[in-house]
Amino acid sequence: MLKTTINQLLQKVRNMQTLAHPQRHQAARYLENMGKHKDYTKFVILGRSRSGSNFLRGLLNSHRRIRAFGELFQNDAMISWGLSGYPESPQLLALFRNDPVCFLETEIFRSVPKTIQSVGFKIFYYHAHSAQWQPVWEYLAAQPELKVIHIKRDNLLKIHLSRKRAMATDRWVNVSGEREPHAPVALDYEECLADFVQTRAWENEYARFFANHAMLDIRYELLARDYQAEMKRVQHFLGVEPQGLTPETHRQSDASLSASITNYAELKEQFEGTVWHAFFEE
Repeated sequence: MLKTTINQLLQKVRNMQTLAHPQRHQAARYLENMGKHKDYTKFVILGRSRSGSNFLRGLLNSHRRIRAFGELFQNDAMISWGLSGYPESPQLLALFRNDPVCFLETEIFRSVPKTIQSVGFKIFYYHAHSAQWQPVWEYLAAQPELKVIHIKRDNLLKIHLSRKRAMATDRWVNVSGEREPHAPVALDYEECLADFVQTRAWENEYARFFANHAMLDIRYELLARDYQAEMKRVQHFLGVEPQGLTPETHRQSDASLSASITNYAELKEQFEGTVWHAFFEE
């Protein structure tokens, strides 16, 4: 029986030499996918920048049965795989730009080794809203089995401060584990307010958008405090056997808000009596 199977495979390889290029590609994919499967849990990490999504994704990728891609639809200049070993040819980039649904089905949610039990990627509220990428959201909404990990951060002031710092320094992640020095910054009241309102609106809008999907809310504050306990919840949600996970990224700063914002006292006074005042409690 084994000899027959091997002979059949060898004959398929020989036959590939006589096929036209598209047929050769199809035959190659057939052979490549033998012994693989698509019966795994599909998921997205939903959220916004500076909410701990890199921390969460790194923890997920330390699980031997999970594959978590990066911010695929961040921009169309390149494919932000977020994982090593993935190609970027002109043909693949064209597919990514012009037919994102086909790209997702053939390159992300493709057949994988049977050791992989869950595959997903990060997508932020404001990603994939150009005309050519809008079908991404329609595709995700139409996948009833898709699971959504919705990561949020309670203190929106810390999100705003972190984004301001990252934009000023172009340092978006800390992979060394060493604390990075940051000069205090001044924050504008109107910009803070707009960011607070927008973030809460996004959270509510996309909770409604994925209302028919299994969704797990993750709070960055709890994740940072005890990531092993929180990640057990995530692993159960994804249907994988829980194991101890290792972070790939670390906090960039432990400085207090009052030490990090030069006009902290003024801002706190301006937000006094509003729903946002709790962000200033240290």
